[in-house]
Amino acid sequence: MDREQIIRMAREAGFAYSWSEAAGEALERFAALVAAKKEKQIIDILRRLQERNDSHNYYAYAINVIKGEAHENPYLYTIRL
Repeated sequence: MDREQIIRMAREAGFAYSWSEAAGEALERFAALVAAKKEKQIIDILRRLQERNDSHNYYAYAINVIKGEAHENPYLYTIRL
């Protein structure tokens, strides 16, 4: 879930009928906070899965992808948990 999706859902839910710059900035900050929290939850789940299965690095690679730190080739990267 990214910021744009969260903003769209908030608008669909009825937030910010009278749109102002301040309301838009607050909504964008809220969307960023929600997206960051969801990203952290996903990374925590992937870390637990990686800890359970050391035979491959799929989960660690997925963490790096989410963080924007993954190499194009999943076999040529450093795991940063």
